Amino acid sequence: MPYTQVNNLDFTDIKTAIKEYMRAETDFTDYDFEGSVISQLIDVLAYNTYYTAFNANMVVNELFLDSSTLRDNVVALAKQIGYAPKSITSPKAAINLQLLFTGTAPSTIVLKAGTGFITNYDNTLYEFIVAEDYRKEVVNNTATFTDLPVYEGSLILDRTTVDTSLKNQRFIINNSGADVSTLKIKVFEANNSTVSNTYEKADNILSVGSTDRVFFLSEVEDEKYEIFFGDGVLGEKLSNNNVVEISYVTTSGASTNGAKTFTFNGTITDGDGNAISVPFSVNTLTTSSVASGGAEIESVSNIKFNAPKYFGSQNRAVTSNDYSAIVRKIYPAISDIIVFGGEEQEPPAYGKVFLSIKPTEAASLSTFTKNQLTTELKKYTVASIRPEFIDPSILYVELNSGIYFDSTKTKLLTTDIASKVSKGVQDYLKTSGTEKFNGKFRYSKFVSVIDGADRAISSNDTSITMRKDFIAQINSSSYYEICYKNAFLKDCDSPVVSSTGMTVFEHPSYTAYLEDRNGKLVLYRLDSITGDKILLNDSVGDVNYDKGEIKIYDFTILKGSFFDNRIELRVKPANKDIEVKREMYLDVDVSNSKFIAYKE
Repeated sequence: MPYTQVNNLDFTDIKTAIKEYMRAETDFTDYDFEGSVISQLIDVLAYNTYYTAFNANMVVNELFLDSSTLRDNVVALAKQIGYAPKSITSPKAAINLQLLFTGTAPSTIVLKAGTGFITNYDNTLYEFIVAEDYRKEVVNNTATFTDLPVYEGSLILDRTTVDTSLKNQRFIINNSGADVSTLKIKVFEANNSTVSNTYEKADNILSVGSTDRVFFLSEVEDEKYEIFFGDGVLGEKLSNNNVVEISYVTTSGASTNGAKTFTFNGTITDGDGNAISVPFSVNTLTTSSVASGGAEIESVSNIKFNAPKYFGSQNRAVTSNDYSAIVRKIYPAISDIIVFGGEEQEPPAYGKVFLSIKPTEAASLSTFTKNQLTTELKKYTVASIRPEFIDPSILYVELNSGIYFDSTKTKLLTTDIASKVSKGVQDYLKTSGTEKFNGKFRYSKFVSVIDGADRAISSNDTSITMRKDFIAQINSSSYYEICYKNAFLKDCDSPVVSSTGMTVFEHPSYTAYLEDRNGKLVLYRLDSITGDKILLNDSVGDVNYDKGEIKIYDFTILKGSFFDNRIELRVKPANKDIEVKREMYLDVDVSNSKFIAYKE
């Protein structure tokens, strides 16, 4: 057969190429007669070539990280460059608990692993447990647990006897809901032994010796995990009849991020493991750190994004990309992260690297989580560089859109059109990369999204508002500086700045509000009958329209409008395109935006 250049593997083109070859031969004459036998054979050959080419293309695609689509293959390719995809992660909270005993109390009590607390979150009951036993002494009939770490989920305990006669004995975690960050392994000498050795997870082999009690963990097929032990060269080798005890937490993932109200439901024993018969009660139970950090298993797209970056960090934190990749591996529940050196600060802070993280389900990290991350990062930092976490400064953008549509082109109601626009904006935000550090809000893009939400929409009149929130320092005369880093509109006729209500020290009987007047921030209240504004203070702060800054001086707030005493400050921007830099995070707040549809 003469050489044929392959330009297209479509079935029709393959069939045409075969016919062209047959046309050049004199042995057959009915190849182009559709009813002939040889025409049917040509169809079979074309289909076979087409399927073979398709299968070959799919197989080759699965050989490369960028083009592979099957999770098992993506995970295998990531492992080749030293990246371990993250498992589902349990939300973690910290609780302060004080138990009060009546009568003769034991000298020591133990809060048993796998028990703890329950919470009602989003009208669903969840269990938060301790992953190991916690022992406390009882002093004056009181036992106090401070910053007790609890995880959402259930504790699973599995024991397996080592059998060296089996050539391929595997230690598999068959639960895809396992949070492997909570994995703990103990090895007993025999089945009836009470003494165990704890094995630690090894992330690399550089510091692993022949007698080190370590294990290696790897994701295998169907989102399961396999545990590997040493071979006597890299890590201590297990002996026959050793018993391996594996414990871990299974979780529902991110569903309880934000839970902060808990009820004690734990099991208490004395120091010898006996049940406590002495009555006791919960004296105090407070949450020192709300539940956070929960995340779903790392997706295929995230593995493709994170694996090369983690490989580039080479297990050490030097550049900003190194810090970003390592933190994402340690703490997966991240919406976005930005890292910059202390020399870029004003004033400079040499010897420091600053990290600002926007969690997936919260505005900022808790102090508890920051301390944990700081400790973990010390394993990777170089020389005397000190990592420091700062809270993101979130700039919210709210839309106020009037949508005009032709009612003859659709049967949808005005509320349906408004809902469709809202969903269209939300879908656009998922793929546009607007909500992030160094994010950019492009007004024309959003106007186009609104117009394109339904074919009946003819136009829209959309305005935008910038919003920043600050937490009031209750009963304290404080200075507040709120920076938007985007210029404010200068309007001689109406206020540019507005706020939610608050109660202030000087006027405790009224709900007061803030607005700007000629560069000054003033305090006013509303008349209960007429609704007119009544001035309370003509100068509580300054407004810098060009720099986009608001300063409030010696201001004492007694109460805000929200449960957390948050104050919202809204501002009209000078430009319709909004940009943020450094630790400022851009968030388009669709839930507080207004979409109103009108029939033309």
